[in-house]
Amino acid sequence: MIGSRRTPWVALTLTSALVAGAVASTATANADSVDTSPPTKVLMVLFDQMRPEYADRFNMPNFRALRDSGTNFDQAYLGYMGSETVIAHNVLMSGQTPRNMGWVDEAYRDRDTLLGTNPDQMYITGELTYDQYGTLIQDKGYPKLADYLQDAQPGKKFIVVGQKSYAVESAAAKSALDASDADIAVRFSSRTSSTRPPDTQPAEQACFDALGGRYRGPTGINVPTYINEPFCGRYWVNSGNTYGTSEAFPSWIYPLDGNRFVPGTDTSHLGGDTWVADAAMDMMENEDWSGMFVTMGGIDKAGHMWGAQNDRQSVSGSPDFQTHVQYAAENADVQLGRMLDELEALGQLDDTLVVLTADHGATWGEEFYGKTAAGSSSSDTNWYYGPDSLPSVYNNPSPALQPLIDTGNVAFSYQSTSIQTWLKDASQPKRTEALKAMTTLPGVIATYWKNGGKYTQYKKNPIPSDERQWFKKKARAIVNTMADANGPDLVALLRDKVSYGAYGDHGGYAESNQRVPMVFWSSDGQYAVDTSATFRTTDVMPTILKVLGIEQTYPTDGKARSLN
Repeated sequence: MIGSRRTPWVALTLTSALVAGAVASTATANADSVDTSPPTKVLMVLFDQMRPEYADRFNMPNFRALRDSGTNFDQAYLGYMGSETVIAHNVLMSGQTPRNMGWVDEAYRDRDTLLGTNPDQMYITGELTYDQYGTLIQDKGYPKLADYLQDAQPGKKFIVVGQKSYAVESAAAKSALDASDADIAVRFSSRTSSTRPPDTQPAEQACFDALGGRYRGPTGINVPTYINEPFCGRYWVNSGNTYGTSEAFPSWIYPLDGNRFVPGTDTSHLGGDTWVADAAMDMMENEDWSGMFVTMGGIDKAGHMWGAQNDRQSVSGSPDFQTHVQYAAENADVQLGRMLDELEALGQLDDTLVVLTADHGATWGEEFYGKTAAGSSSSDTNWYYGPDSLPSVYNNPSPALQPLIDTGNVAFSYQSTSIQTWLKDASQPKRTEALKAMTTLPGVIATYWKNGGKYTQYKKNPIPSDERQWFKKKARAIVNTMADANGPDLVALLRDKVSYGAYGDHGGYAESNQRVPMVFWSSDGQYAVDTSATFRTTDVMPTILKVLGIEQTYPTDGKARSLN
């Protein structure tokens, strides 16, 4: 029965050791009689902003069990910029680097008027719609993982579920080879207003009252009725309580809005990664599926608020206990265990390849150059400067960015642990003027300008000794992954632990932003190796195709890697 698995203690006390034991014993029991037939399903579980170290630093037994009995690429990294959610989710689904997938960063310049009629219009990519992502993907013409699975197993569904609109819809957006909608994509809706208009319907008012004010519900593409009905049922959550994050520094730069990213304590309306796992399990039970991409955003939100690896868990029972990185990581691990248990109960685990990864790493702003005032918009206006951007306008930048803005030549700038700038006039004299200003900004170690299909270094500032090797080996190749016509004219790399956006941040080339966990696991135990072999995020999709025995018919920037 739908909903029969709902046990509040699972989300609230984080006791998952039994689940880990079940997974480990399944792998051990099957090791002596390996079934060599390839799996037909793939479950990708993404821990948004998870640094690889969290698996051992925190109580994450389920993650460790799969890592230790599967193929663990312990030196995996993204291999591209921008190292952020709105880029990584589609890289994972396509095997393409940003320069070949349609958009390269948090902003998109519509050179070819694919989204509108102005050839220089700037768009915030995190605010694009499902159809707009599809337009950009179709213009590039590549297939995605869902296309291959649907061709190989006609009639079976590909499912994406998570909290964030841009995470879910960029991953699910249709490709050139599939003109129909994605099979199923489930996410949270926008939150309701804090005031009730005169024409509020009784059911909406009742939901507003029942959930303690503002709320969110499920939405997306082809959302199943057992998820979005009844109205104000299990999948509606409070969207007003900030759990003290709007009153504390540094969390007030990017505070919570209710139970979008934390479970909360209303056992009938648990949110956060628990919400994501519950929806995923309901769809495992009720849909004939071949692929499922489950993206859990709790770690990311906590990391942004409190400083990623520098965060310290608060005392259990305190108002902000659920808002911290440790709780988020451990709760995400519980949800992983519950999903594995569900697959085993349904008899599907032995036929499923499980992939564990993250969309980017993170660091904390030991040197922080964003605005620090309280207010829910501080983070967005730190990240974005776009006085004419769509659909939102951002014109309240950090003072640290002022020398660049004073050139009067900035069409858009995105700054996190790197700075990407689109110019109004990219001619040589104007470009050089902007580069000179960019080089003086705090934290900058190197600046680049777009030179056709690559970036050319303009100037290098002193680089800390512990970052020189990574810079020498990786910087230029990583920056070049943004060299598309819609990409930034200028790029500045920042020292590690320098941030302009949120107190915990990502986006840049540094190793802290690039390192991600990368685990492939199946219950037969045939992928049991810890390897330092080269692995980049673009390799995920081709590797999945190889394991599932599906022929790759379109070139990717990544390639299939051996798992044993």
